[in-house]
Amino acid sequence: MVNPEAALSPLPMKKRLTRLAGRVGLPTVVGLFRLLPLPAARWVGRGVGFLLYGVLRRYRNTAHKNLALVYPDLPTKERRRMARAVFLHFGMAVAEFVKLPQLDRSAIDRMVVVEGEENLQKALAGQRGAFIITGHFGNWEFLARWLATHDYPLNVIARRSEDPETEKLLTNTRLQSGANVFRRGEAVRPVLQSLRKNELVGILPDQNAGDVVVPFFGLPTGTTDGPAVLHLHTKAPLLFSWCTRREDGRFHILFEPPEVYEPTGDRSADILAIMTMINRHLEDQIRKNPTQWLWLHDRWRASPWVFERREGVPEHPNSAAERLTGEER
Repeated sequence: MVNPEAALSPLPMKKRLTRLAGRVGLPTVVGLFRLLPLPAARWVGRGVGFLLYGVLRRYRNTAHKNLALVYPDLPTKERRRMARAVFLHFGMAVAEFVKLPQLDRSAIDRMVVVEGEENLQKALAGQRGAFIITGHFGNWEFLARWLATHDYPLNVIARRSEDPETEKLLTNTRLQSGANVFRRGEAVRPVLQSLRKNELVGILPDQNAGDVVVPFFGLPTGTTDGPAVLHLHTKAPLLFSWCTRREDGRFHILFEPPEVYEPTGDRSADILAIMTMINRHLEDQIRKNPTQWLWLHDRWRASPWVFERREGVPEHPNSAAERLTGEER
């Protein structure tokens, strides 16, 4: 049955106007950024981030809410400073993303300090391929460009965007930067084919999902189970990889030692254990550089109980996750 109120909603018109603005505005903005030298593009991106912090009330409030959840003991003023810094950081990251296809290997190498490349090579030595596990943290797109310019075949799994023009821009820029793009929901077969060719598959499992509930920042959090399912099926190593922004303007890329989980025979428990491990690695990195993570994303949308009861473990369907959350880390 059609809801009469929904039928009268102006939302479809808003979507049409948004998409029209995207078709007209996005190519113009991208073109302007690509004309600028990188330092100037970063400066403009930072300014755009500052502006969006003031304009995008929904995302600003989400960042404040998430930071209050994870850092309840910090003064409100400090959390607001952190939220503003998040917007500034990602304004720069967007500008850098647009510029990446213009940066060759020598330019990329001048911008980065790399640690643990031997771990990357070790992960690929088994000829099973490897999963690059990272997050919407630091500049993950720069990490992808570094891999491509150093001849490491990379495939990434990406969500669909609500706006076709935005999705087209993201996909084309990633392709120009040297990464193949698989759409989430259609990725299993191409992922398996890529691993058989001993290639890398990049996954960013730090966004809202409700597949399993496992600890994240000490909270029982709805989380995707995709990386665990793929890892159990393929035995391809998990390579935790990070690209953080340094104070001198360069990046620090870190490849941790590869990990292969030994299954117990209890598939459900194994999935929970793997995703708990992944969340722990993500959390450890975010705590080191908290303003470089995407706090403006509604990470706990599938986990409303965390806002209702910050202390302890609330009731929810996943009893195994409750036990995990209650254990000492």
